[in-house]
Amino acid sequence: MKRVFFIISALFIALNLSAQNDVKHLEFQGLPIDGTVTDYMHGLNAKGYKNVGIENGVGILTADISGFRNSIVNVASSNGNTNVYAVSVCFTYNQNESEILKQYEKLKNELSALYGEIVAEDDGTFKEFIYPGYEKAWKNVTLIKDCMFSTPIGKIKLAVFQRNIYTLSIVYVDSVNTEKARQERKQQEAQ
Repeated sequence: MKRVFFIISALFIALNLSAQNDVKHLEFQGLPIDGTVTDYMHGLNAKGYKNVGIENGVGILTADISGFRNSIVNVASSNGNTNVYAVSVCFTYNQNESEILKQYEKLKNELSALYGEIVAEDDGTFKEFIYPGYEKAWKNVTLIKDCMFSTPIGKIKLAVFQRNIYTLSIVYVDSVNTEKARQERKQQEAQ
């Protein structure tokens, strides 16, 4: 009887571990948005991205992406260096609004081909930003245009905004790790 119980317990544990390994994460450049900031940055380094550093728990890199030179890549985590849950890419322009909107439309079409229909489009206010504590950075920013794509494993947001210069950004947010980040924030606030 003990042997049967042990075998059933071992099988249950093995199935549980297997199910945990089957969790799907949204990907950026073929890398699942998961793990620590440092590990994720190493994965991007292997693809030719250059480290700038880590500031306030956000990994910062540069790379040439989609024909845009020196794009800035931010890797956000929940608690300094754990649970990467989002990756953003900022393409900065010194061009006029019509030029950046052409690039926005081009990227929107590419994202539509990958992720399907747009679930939200807004020409007014920036409704959400994923990095906690970054509200101050957005104080004097004007949103020009944005759209969002949703998948079962995450969301992708494309936006054009202006402060002193025009910036086009794409933000990839993993659903599983975003929920983990929310839970960690709630625990920290409760302490």
